[in-house]
Amino acid sequence: MLGFTSLALTPPAIAVPLPIRIDTRSSLARQFGYRPGYALNIPSFDPWNRPAIRSRTPSRDVTSTVSRLDGDGTWVASTLLRAVQRAYPRFQSTVNAGGYVSERIEFDAAGRAYTLLDIRLRGGGRRNVLLYSLDGCRTWRLVTLPFGGRRVVYDGHDGGTASLEQYAGWNTSERPPLVAVWRPISDWPGRRAARNLLYVLAPSFQGRRLVLSTPTLVSDKFIGMTYAAGGASFAATSGSTSYIVWAEVADPGAPGTPTYVCAFDRDTATLTAPTLVAQASPVNDDHDTPGIVLDGEGYLYVLTGAHNAQFLYAHSLAPRDASAWTTPVPVLGTGAVQTVGSTTGIARQTYLSLACLPDDSLVIVYRQRRAGVDPDFGGASYDALSLQRRSPDGVWSDAVPLVCSADRAGYVCYHQKLTVDRRGRLYLSLSYFNPALYPPKQRQANRFRYRMVLISKDAGTTWDFASTADFLEGMTPD
Repeated sequence: MLGFTSLALTPPAIAVPLPIRIDTRSSLARQFGYRPGYALNIPSFDPWNRPAIRSRTPSRDVTSTVSRLDGDGTWVASTLLRAVQRAYPRFQSTVNAGGYVSERIEFDAAGRAYTLLDIRLRGGGRRNVLLYSLDGCRTWRLVTLPFGGRRVVYDGHDGGTASLEQYAGWNTSERPPLVAVWRPISDWPGRRAARNLLYVLAPSFQGRRLVLSTPTLVSDKFIGMTYAAGGASFAATSGSTSYIVWAEVADPGAPGTPTYVCAFDRDTATLTAPTLVAQASPVNDDHDTPGIVLDGEGYLYVLTGAHNAQFLYAHSLAPRDASAWTTPVPVLGTGAVQTVGSTTGIARQTYLSLACLPDDSLVIVYRQRRAGVDPDFGGASYDALSLQRRSPDGVWSDAVPLVCSADRAGYVCYHQKLTVDRRGRLYLSLSYFNPALYPPKQRQANRFRYRMVLISKDAGTTWDFASTADFLEGMTPD
């Protein structure tokens, strides 16, 4: 199994006090002196720890370039769209590229790069396309995924019909990352539910050309993935086997949203029987999007998503074995006091981000609804972006708020994404969206305000605003 380099972690950054409190009457530059010289999106890292970042704008739909960092500290951008325009002369625009479809660049162990796009064509029609680069993100080629012309089943805000396996600590492979595609087939009872067919594809190379496998059906009751925020990986690959996690719709009145895991043999395109790992909450809500990671020994770890409820955690009983799991347990038991005089409260977690570190500890970041557990806002309910860590001995830490508002209680979406580089340093991309700040017609254009990228060099204990110097420091000399 391939994963982290043997380089030691760098010393902790000079940390900003936590939580970072965003004053909506000011800017990040005025508050913190944050004036980054790189694209404000989640970074990814090739085997030599060289970063690549896909462009984004305040729009949820737009991307056009990939920036890579040269050894002299210069960010160099290359276009993604030339390959799209060659393949599709009627190309009109990208769709959902601000994180609703995976916005990451992914690398295999040979340094080849991959990224997904949802595109719209002039005159109508949609396509999901997988772009790949053989020269370090300088030029790109394209293959088209099936099921790109999607039929909208319900008017959700977190649409998407494709996802790419993402690096989360130990799942670097000589093979391209696994691809998931899904096709809505019907509505389903529930405010955030639709029934989908979920397929996986295992791309491979014929010489220098990427080819797609025949789609393999995983589930005919797939609930979908919510990737606008959180965005934990649906798969983790070790050797020729990929381990897949997904959630399904359930009959009304069921105890939760069932979360399953299976193993996929990429050589034979066969699946093991699915194993029910947990029941996520609430039932029939696609916010219950789960995530899966491997550790250095090959043990599998699954966390369910949730929507203002508890994340559940379980791990495999044997390395690289998806058939037997521990009993799922909550990762947090408190955070929001529901009644006056209570000292415990409940955990209200949403949007799972997940990574595994070199010492096999787990880190999760999520939106946490807090109330009555700290002095903020006089005990009123507010949404913080919080972190927990599971130590190698299996103990989950308390929730630590990383980011919150300085001046407003209530609902916030941070649209956060978490990754780990090849040296075990954590990067967190996020923004701040409070709909109460804007009239309804202005909310769509302001969903990604106060964008930032944070770095932790000490496994999530301290955080700072990432700088180009931090990225350079992490790069392995050629």
